[in-house]
Amino acid sequence: MIKVRDLYKSFGEHKLFRGIGLTVAKGEVVALIGPSGSGKSTFLRCINGLEPFEQGEIDIGERALHSINRERPSRADLEAIRQVRLAVGMVFQQFNLFPHMTVLENITLAPVEVLGIDRRAAEEDALAFLRRINLERRAHARPGQLSGGEQQRAAIARALAMRPQVMLFDEPTASLDPEMVGEVLAVIKDLVSQEGMTSLISTHEMGFAREVADRVVVFAEGDIIETGPPEEIFRSPKHDRTRVFLARVLGR
Repeated sequence: MIKVRDLYKSFGEHKLFRGIGLTVAKGEVVALIGPSGSGKSTFLRCINGLEPFEQGEIDIGERALHSINRERPSRADLEAIRQVRLAVGMVFQQFNLFPHMTVLENITLAPVEVLGIDRRAAEEDALAFLRRINLERRAHARPGQLSGGEQQRAAIARALAMRPQVMLFDEPTASLDPEMVGEVLAVIKDLVSQEGMTSLISTHEMGFAREVADRVVVFAEGDIIETGPPEEIFRSPKHDRTRVFLARVLGR
């Protein structure tokens, strides 16, 4: 479902990615772990067309992204990005809900305006998503009236309302108070297990990664240094930097 080949990405003089690649099978759940600044979030943003890259190719199913001119993207480049974003849902660290809209309006906006779905049908779908994540009673509340955990759950429902083929989660609990982390992780766990949706999840929650992921990918300094089943990575990591990272985050 996802193929990333020979990806190069720089920020000014800083070369972050130097030809990395990753393949994700349909229905696979992959956790991206590693130190802050190692490239996990940028990798996800490249997949979704939010970050241009200098070289390489990213395939999402039958859709493809190539390097583009950052200053003057062609009409074909913009259409390729649009097509990829129709297939890929993304949940960010910050919730990015429109503050002047209700939860229901936030969720139905894109299906109505982008996909052309009838508003009543979009609202029925949105309410069904909200019921699944125990948020239906907050459908007519505005984001400022919600807790952080409720806002992030609403953001997840908004992404799912576009019926994506792939879900990207970029540190979905990073902005939450500790007591709210569990409720959001439980929602994600339920969705990936029941939907069987191809998912890439960047996270610092090692217990969650171990429990939910089919495979763990370890980033360090813009490189993928190790990949494997969760038990293998957490019990007997092969790379020294993986061992150091896990020792720090797990306190062992």
